[in-house]
Amino acid sequence: MIGREMQQLVRKFRGKRIAVWGDLILDEYITTCAARVSREAPVLITEFESDDFRLGGAGNVAANIRALGGEPHPIGFVGRDQSGDILRDVLSRSGIPDDGLLAVKDFITPRKTRILSGDQHTRRQQVLRIDRLNRSPLPEQHHANLLDQLEKVLKDSSFLVISDYLCCSVREKDYHSARKRFDFPPVAVDSRRHLRSFPDVRIATPNLTELQRIFPATEFNREADFIGAAIDLHREINSDGLLLKRGDEGMVLLESSRPPTRIGIYGPLEIVDVTGAGDTVIALLSLGLASGADMLACARLAAVAAGLTVMKAGAATVTPDELIHALSTGTLP
Repeated sequence: MIGREMQQLVRKFRGKRIAVWGDLILDEYITTCAARVSREAPVLITEFESDDFRLGGAGNVAANIRALGGEPHPIGFVGRDQSGDILRDVLSRSGIPDDGLLAVKDFITPRKTRILSGDQHTRRQQVLRIDRLNRSPLPEQHHANLLDQLEKVLKDSSFLVISDYLCCSVREKDYHSARKRFDFPPVAVDSRRHLRSFPDVRIATPNLTELQRIFPATEFNREADFIGAAIDLHREINSDGLLLKRGDEGMVLLESSRPPTRIGIYGPLEIVDVTGAGDTVIALLSLGLASGADMLACARLAAVAAGLTVMKAGAATVTPDELIHALSTGTLP
């Protein structure tokens, strides 16, 4: 698929209904200016400048789908807390529905606070991250209620993204139970540690670290070691495709019908922020596959979209206009 055909594909994204089942995270960015060293202890004092909230985790997947013209519908837990209220507000301002979310009293809405600092006339750098995460298991009834929400949303969805950030909204037993109970559309899955537990999907998107966790006894010294492990995982979970994310070395697409295909990176090597790049990749894949494109075209387009988002600070999104402009002016990976 050439650049002009890919531009047409991007235009097909509008109106595609994509369910996003996963862990919605509230990303907070506190920007400060480095002032001086404290007299009380050898620590830096920074002066507050601004506070910004964005969607992270499955929320960032939904935000990317929405920015590209799709209609995401997230399903997951939120707490009855301040972070949950802020997250719902950010969803609303982004044009994303929240009726698929289940508010739970004793659940802590996942929140990641990043402290950015630097001199007055320099670009701020992340100096600290504070995570507030839910570590306590929830009663089974809450998971049963969430599956009811999932069933409702899937009736009007052409694709499902599973975004597992290990914050309780997605469990392997619920995945298997749901597949037995009701019909699923094609599925794209990204799981931090449990990818083996989600078989029979359209595509899976592990990164190198996740692959190493899955095969702890394997020595990963050469590229062939990673690709060999990815091939084994592809066969084990019986997915139609597997896209191995390799950071600044690009990606490798595995399909049963062809040899591994290497896909380079898009854009300059000077990266601003890699936060959420994987969310952009899986959002693009879901929209492309839901639009009827072949997997290789979707993977190449995902590389372009990810290349655009890592040139922005924080968990970022890309618009159809930005993507079409990149396709018309740059070289495809």
